[in-house]
Amino acid sequence: MNVKEAIAKKEEKLEALLLQAESSPAIIAVRAQQAAAILTTRTDATRKIAALRNEESLTIPKLEAVRAAKEKIYLAAKIALQAASDEFQTAHAALSIERSQFTNEIIRQEQVLFESADPALDAAILFFRDKLDYLRSPGRISRNAIGSENNLISWRKKTFEENNTQAVHDALRYCMDAITALEIMKLTPEVDKVKIEGLKDGIPSIDQYAVFTGSAPMPKALPSWDKLHNFVDERIEALKIKAGIA
Repeated sequence: MNVKEAIAKKEEKLEALLLQAESSPAIIAVRAQQAAAILTTRTDATRKIAALRNEESLTIPKLEAVRAAKEKIYLAAKIALQAASDEFQTAHAALSIERSQFTNEIIRQEQVLFESADPALDAAILFFRDKLDYLRSPGRISRNAIGSENNLISWRKKTFEENNTQAVHDALRYCMDAITALEIMKLTPEVDKVKIEGLKDGIPSIDQYAVFTGSAPMPKALPSWDKLHNFVDERIEALKIKAGIA
C-alpha cells in the first residue's frame, strides 16, 4: 500500500467515526437543546417586534400631529420675521440717507462760517500758537535748590528744590484750550472781541514755584565734630518741639 492509499483509508475511517458520533444520543440531545434555544430567541424577537410596531402605530401619529402644529406656527413666525426684517432694512436705509444729508449740509454751512470768520480769530489763534512755541522753548522751566537736610542714620540728605514745572504745564494746557475755543467761536455769527482779549489776558503766569523734596547720598567724608554736634543738638530740639516739651 502506498502513501496515497494509506491517507485515503484514514480519511474513510475518520468519516465513519464522525457519522457514528452524529448519530449518538448525546450529540442528538445537544443539537435539540441548541435548536430549542434558538427557537425561543427568535420567538421572543418576533413578539417584541409586534409589540413595538403596535406602540409605534399609537405614538408616531400623535408626534406627527404635534410637529405639524409647531411647523405651522414656525412658518407663520418666519414669514413675519422676514417682513419685519425687510421693514427694518427700509427704515435703516431711510435714516442713513437723511442723516447723511443733514450732516453734509451742516458741514457745508460750517465751512461757510469758517471761511468768512473774522480775521481777529485767526490772529488770536496765531497769538496762542506763538505762546505755545515760547512755552515749549528751552529755559522756560526753572529749578532752584533751596537747601538740604542731612540724616546721619541713613547717611543720606533730603534735598529741597523749587521749580515752575506745573505752572508751565498749566500755561501750555490753557493755550491749547484757548485755540480750541477760538476755532469754535468761528461758528458763531459775530465775533466776541472782548472774550478774545479775556483769553489773552488769562494766560497763567509761569512764575509760580512749588517746593519738591528729593534724596541724595551724603558726601563720603565725615563732617567736622562741631558740625556733627550742632546737627545732633538741632535734631534734639526739633524732637522736643514736636513732643511739646521744649
